[in-house]
Amino acid sequence: AAIEHAAAPTLEEVLEMAGRAGIAGPAAEVLRHATVAELIADRFSIHPVDARACRIYYDLNLDAFCTPNLYDGREILLGCDFADRAARATAYSRAEQIIAMLLFNRKVFKDLLIYSAAISRYRDGRIGPISPDGWQSEVADAFFGLKPGEIFPLPVPSSRGFHVLTMDRITPGDLQPFALVEREIALILNRESRLAAARRHLAGLLPA
Repeated sequence: AAIEHAAAPTLEEVLEMAGRAGIAGPAAEVLRHATVAELIADRFSIHPVDARACRIYYDLNLDAFCTPNLYDGREILLGCDFADRAARATAYSRAEQIIAMLLFNRKVFKDLLIYSAAISRYRDGRIGPISPDGWQSEVADAFFGLKPGEIFPLPVPSSRGFHVLTMDRITPGDLQPFALVEREIALILNRESRLAAARRHLAGLLPA
């Protein structure tokens, strides 16, 4: 306790720091504001966490230290001008036909690439391997929601037309070794300790 309060800000300092961050109002409201603890957290000294604490955190949060899953799939884009109602209807109908053909026989995918307006047609329609954070696309939600071997059951619209999406495989991410992430974990836990100390201090500043 003596360590964490060594540089603890006074009520006046807290209100001043909050004001600079655009947080104003009665003192009690400012002290309860969720952001204020973050503003003053660095003012608190703490005992650095040890390797044992880091290891416990690692073991309890293994998913957080895995590299992202990688997705491999394919697409055929039936391009159209969405302002043209007839062209839109034609593209949608052709996309439906392609989905039906693929559901019957996926081996015809390459033959159907002649209809694709996507640049991916030059690499056999392939998407990936890619992680969900690595592809910003209007059809990303539909694509990453597929399981291996699945074909999205409906044409997926985008500003470019209608996409036929398939998923070939999903490669699970790898768990990063503890030694590689120990420093990152220590930073996380030290920050949490400072925030906890800041919240205790703010609670002590509240009027009784």
